[in-house]
Amino acid sequence: MYNNGIVNYKNYNSVEKNLKNVLNLANTSQNAKAVEEEIYYNTAKNVGRSLNVTDYNSLSEKIIELGIGQIVITNMSDEMIVFRLYDCFTCSEMENIGKPLCYFEAGILAGAVSTISKQDMDAVEVKCNALGDAYCEFEVTKAINDKKSFNEDSDYGKTDINMLYLTINSLKLAKSKNQMQSQSQRSSQDNKKLNDALENALEADNFNQNIIDSIPNYLAVIDSGGMVVRINKKYQEFLSSAFKKDTNIIALSWESKYTEVLATGEPAIWQQMISGKEHIIFESPILEAQAVLRQVIPVESDFIKLLLDKISDLEERIDSKNKAGDQQTTKLCDPNIIVDSHEMIELVNYIKKVSKTDASVLMRGESGTGKTMFAEIVHQESPRRHKPFIYIDCTTIPKNFFETELFGYEPGAFTGANKNGKVGKLEMAQGGTVFLDEIAEIPIEIQSKLLRFLQEKKFEKMGSVTTKKVDARVIAATSQNLEEMMQSGLFRKDLYYRLNVINVMLPPLRHRRQEIPGLVDKILDNVSKETGTALKKIDEIGIRELMNYNWPGNIRELENLLKRLTFLVDEKVISNDAILKELNIAKTQNGFNFVLSKNEISENEKDLIVRVIKNCNYNKSNAAEKLGITRQTLYNKIKKYNIT
Repeated sequence: MYNNGIVNYKNYNSVEKNLKNVLNLANTSQNAKAVEEEIYYNTAKNVGRSLNVTDYNSLSEKIIELGIGQIVITNMSDEMIVFRLYDCFTCSEMENIGKPLCYFEAGILAGAVSTISKQDMDAVEVKCNALGDAYCEFEVTKAINDKKSFNEDSDYGKTDINMLYLTINSLKLAKSKNQMQSQSQRSSQDNKKLNDALENALEADNFNQNIIDSIPNYLAVIDSGGMVVRINKKYQEFLSSAFKKDTNIIALSWESKYTEVLATGEPAIWQQMISGKEHIIFESPILEAQAVLRQVIPVESDFIKLLLDKISDLEERIDSKNKAGDQQTTKLCDPNIIVDSHEMIELVNYIKKVSKTDASVLMRGESGTGKTMFAEIVHQESPRRHKPFIYIDCTTIPKNFFETELFGYEPGAFTGANKNGKVGKLEMAQGGTVFLDEIAEIPIEIQSKLLRFLQEKKFEKMGSVTTKKVDARVIAATSQNLEEMMQSGLFRKDLYYRLNVINVMLPPLRHRRQEIPGLVDKILDNVSKETGTALKKIDEIGIRELMNYNWPGNIRELENLLKRLTFLVDEKVISNDAILKELNIAKTQNGFNFVLSKNEISENEKDLIVRVIKNCNYNKSNAAEKLGITRQTLYNKIKKYNIT
């Protein structure tokens, strides 16, 4: 009789009973465990494809919705995407057992990314709570099948039957719901959770009834007597006449090596002309059931073409990289960015890659590392480049004004409100990008409203009953430890994961000292153009002094120091003495915060302020700008040192 297109005979009981060992070629417990793990992985991969996610934001939301955990993208390139998974469904509460075991999560990510990228991807777990790590990490790369000669029957069967594995494992998924429940009851608590999750997903999509028919190859199972006991719809349609119960391969005129496969326990692979067309035939053993799985694949099929195309694409990429050599690095860098270290070249490449997506970005790094500049680059490299880029400095907004600044207000919303109301910064970014600098400063009571905007792109102005819908990408940045703030209840966990879909960690300047010479040249050139002054230079000794300093204020501190030196030094080449003098002040002042403890340092600071004010023709605003401080701070210093 037929069951949803799958032939199911009474004499197939032994085959069905032992199908779980289909890949157990060596009949060992170790191989059986490997089969189980691969089944979990391929099951989850198909479920991941069925999620129908379209981008990495929707993937992050779906992962949270399914209760699998919270994902963060930590790296993205043409070759690899790296996901970090927190609160992992499988292993978050497990102790170190010395091996990774999140095959389910790896499969979900591989399937979902396959849908997003429109190409087959695979995932490998490289970090796991079960390995003693604080989170799970998965590397997702293009799925690769090794290219083999069809004449290498024996070697191919022994060393590489990976093309069979996916199909055979998919066949395994046709087992009934009751069997999955039975397996779940016999497993450990963690595996029980995993099987229940798989069962729900399969039941929701009728996955367990349809997966075998979705496989593009012709599939059949032959028992030890030569009877075809199971066949998929595609193979039935391929047969010239209707398939009948208890049909023997002789009646079907099939050329088969099933007796040889069962006798040797080794798969057989050959080519054959069928109906005037070339086909590849795979037959592999199902040992304990004494049956053979048969696959027939047309050479002209999309399956074979895709395989060959992937191999050709891989070969072209390898060849292209070999030819490009060192020239590749120069193409990765934006002309406005100085990057000479391997770490920064990779980071710029990653930023350009993720810019093409529409996912939320969270930039981390110390103050002055260039978070604003890189946020602008993300916008300029994105499809939103022709729409507004709205910068919001959260450190400058008073606590009670956050809602009106971000979301705006209606006329008469509160006492003293503008009679025309106000357009919020989010609304101003329609179609473009919003950059929330130092997002940790946003009050906890406003974070829930921002979370809703991230989820639904909707909000209400203060005093309004009308919901506005705004399409804007959100980039956030912080130098604070958000994880500690979450523990203290100062930052919402759900908002953190919504923002942290793509994570960009900017290294401090002291970790990339080799870039200081290039940065110095670029900054001095910009200062010369901005002020109309002669271009200044720094000799090798001075460069070495700058490279030896730790730069707690990072690039911003370097820029402020060079601006002051350009303005204070009359000579074309800035002397080493002038550099050392400024660095000595900086070491004590810690980035020009002016926390002084020695009289000599105070005198140096007073002398610097007097010289700058004089050179600026006593214009306090210009002097404050040259010093890298606010005008109010300058007035405080003038009063402190009694400068007249």
